[in-house]
Amino acid sequence: MIMVKKLGWYIMSGIFGKHDFDFFLSIIESAGELAHSYQKKGFNIEEKADSTIVTEADFKVQELIVERISSNYPDVNFVHEENFDTSVNRINPDTLTVIIDPIDGTSVFSMYLPMWCISIGVFEGYNPLYGFVYSPGSGFLFYNDNDRAYLNGKELEAVYGTRVNTETSFFCASEISNMILPEFPGKIRNLGSTAMHACLTADNARNRSLAFIGQSYLWDWAGAIPVLLKAGVKLNHLNGEEPDYKKIAENGYYIPEPLIAYTAENFEDIKKYLKK
Repeated sequence: MIMVKKLGWYIMSGIFGKHDFDFFLSIIESAGELAHSYQKKGFNIEEKADSTIVTEADFKVQELIVERISSNYPDVNFVHEENFDTSVNRINPDTLTVIIDPIDGTSVFSMYLPMWCISIGVFEGYNPLYGFVYSPGSGFLFYNDNDRAYLNGKELEAVYGTRVNTETSFFCASEISNMILPEFPGKIRNLGSTAMHACLTADNARNRSLAFIGQSYLWDWAGAIPVLLKAGVKLNHLNGEEPDYKKIAENGYYIPEPLIAYTAENFEDIKKYLKK
């Protein structure tokens, strides 16, 4: 049994109550407001060792999230994108781990475009429990509770049987956009944020999305994964296997095989559009 003391009550066995959800929703909304304020006023940009960029907003947002959560949940573990040692597996099988991408889609953020988000995933050991994905620029707040997924407070459920035609969307990450075959008759879209791409597959009744294929790191996906699972979206690697989060954590948190979020009864209906 997991017991984390907080504000006079306890989370038992990793199950959140209303106070916990309200707390996390308030944090991600505050983080979104902080990031959005930087985008309005301007910010400094640095280049990382891997040639990707990071902004001062990434650091400030991550700092806000970690400080607020740790002040109320002193025993949780943290995994986050910025200034993090990926050689050490910080996920403990017996505790809660909060996995943070302070700004998912930093490149888009730095271009002053709206399709970026704050992403927070809560795992119990290697089991994804809760996700919170907030895009203030787009007006989307995805999250899940113990029973279902939500978009802006309304229940969210993926629709199966999407008819594939010229208006169907297949979202993809930029680094693997060449994996989608020309035989796909619809729109191949890259909006710039892994967590947002993934969550949008759960909103496919409105946006006509069929799937999203991405790779990257666990923190890019962690906030979206619990939302997807509660919304009924399927998750498989390109080889057909389900994700093993322990193996991913032990691989420096890098997802070794492309991961696909999709709404089709048969995985082969998705794979036929992808290079093997």
